[in-house]
Amino acid sequence: MKLGHIMVFVSDKEQARQFYSDILGLKLVDEDEKRLIYDMGGQHLVLFETLRSVEPLSYSEEARTVLVFAVEDVEKSFRSLKERGVTFLHSHPTPQRYAAFVDPFGNVHEILEEDKG
Repeated sequence: MKLGHIMVFVSDKEQARQFYSDILGLKLVDEDEKRLIYDMGGQHLVLFETLRSVEPLSYSEEARTVLVFAVEDVEKSFRSLKERGVTFLHSHPTPQRYAAFVDPFGNVHEILEEDKG
């Protein structure tokens, strides 16, 4: 068994495009009426528009799924994303070199500094 793709539910496809493409800078590779498909370095992240509301859950005990984005410098990425309006759940990166944030639909994601060793 291998991972086929990752699917995240959103309630507004165009708002999702603005956040994931323009703010996070992900590469959109395909789309259709309900889906945006991003290249994640060999895997696909599929954002699927659903009519039901996507209720945010508390981090970290109740979060359904947490996507972790590897970055070279967590402090630099944290500042850059914060300047672009991303809402973080941490006031600054943790000593473990990560910080959690939410998309406009309440989905929790993290940036994590890559291990340089």
